[in-house]
Amino acid sequence: MEDKKQVMPKRKENKNVDKIRKIQMFKETANNAMQDATEFDKTIIESNDEYINRLCEADAAEYELLKMNMDKAESEGEREAIRKRMAEMKQERYHKDTENKQFCERQQESHRNHNIKILGSLAVVSGLVYTFRKPLAEAGKKLITKI
Repeated sequence: MEDKKQVMPKRKENKNVDKIRKIQMFKETANNAMQDATEFDKTIIESNDEYINRLCEADAAEYELLKMNMDKAESEGEREAIRKRMAEMKQERYHKDTENKQFCERQQESHRNHNIKILGSLAVVSGLVYTFRKPLAEAGKKLITKI
């Protein structure tokens, strides 16, 4: 008896497999971009918290001196001047914090735009490669055969 082995022809990868690979590539890139954006946002929040703490620490010494001077002040005019300086310090700290937050917002927007550009470029390039895959493959074959 003869053993007949059936030879199974290799299946060509169909368009669905190519689409699945393309979608998987987009998914991985999008996930990486989202993780990067999340890490960037966490870093900015931590940086802003640290900045606020450093502002308070920088003002703490002067604020303590003003408190001591308030206890020692003899006239209402001196107390009023001390209160004004305390209010100025608080306002300066608020303005510095606002400037820092605006800077952080600009950085986040810049980072977000950068991620969008990367994802858009990936979409365009992979779309072009997918659309022109046959001519590109043929050109590659020609280059390989010439060498």
